[in-house]
Amino acid sequence: MVVDDSNAFNRLYLERGINSQRRYPNDSLIGFMAANFFHLSQTERSKCRVLELGCGSGANIWMLAKEGFDTWGLDLSPTGIAICKEVVASWNVTAHLDVGDMTQLPYPDDHFDAIVDVVSMQHLTLSQHNTTICEIHRCLKSGGSFFSYHLGKGSSVCGVPNLHWHDQISINNIPADYPLAGNGLTSFLDAEEVEVLYKDFTSLEVSTISRRYPKSRTLVEYLAISARK
Repeated sequence: MVVDDSNAFNRLYLERGINSQRRYPNDSLIGFMAANFFHLSQTERSKCRVLELGCGSGANIWMLAKEGFDTWGLDLSPTGIAICKEVVASWNVTAHLDVGDMTQLPYPDDHFDAIVDVVSMQHLTLSQHNTTICEIHRCLKSGGSFFSYHLGKGSSVCGVPNLHWHDQISINNIPADYPLAGNGLTSFLDAEEVEVLYKDFTSLEVSTISRRYPKSRTLVEYLAISARK
């Protein structure tokens, strides 16, 4: 079970509804889909099953569905899934949306052509990362693709003195003076840790995206991770 930061996101969904998260898809996810799947015909896309972990209010889900893929989404928050359903309907597309835990995926073995994550797995502990990655591997078809957009240890907050680390990769909360504070347990990875976590995958690639916040003089690093089963 995810350390119960689902409550923080549930509160956010209840308070802000559709405005609780971004409205449009992640650029790196679009790049991953373009590189691996946009060459498919519409008929082929309709048979290509893609799951987003922690789909939230649907900013990526509607794009995947609009592009013609057999789109699936999973989130721990019932409120988030309810909003996601509204967003999907507003784009006149359909998706299979479930309330569930990514550490215990409610799907059969070898079920998906692709599984993707955008800033959701970064709210897992190290142990939960290992469990979830095993589940991802189980549910992917042979040759299936995986993508994750995850906070990296090059982020300024990781250098804060006396930061309380929950384990090797996660802190209980980002301090208030830093970007992305208030989202509960948050984890950060470096390239070496990615290699260990995804040791059972092939074609592993990791690229770095950095965002600077001039007012606070801070940097937020993301890792765009892709691999195959």
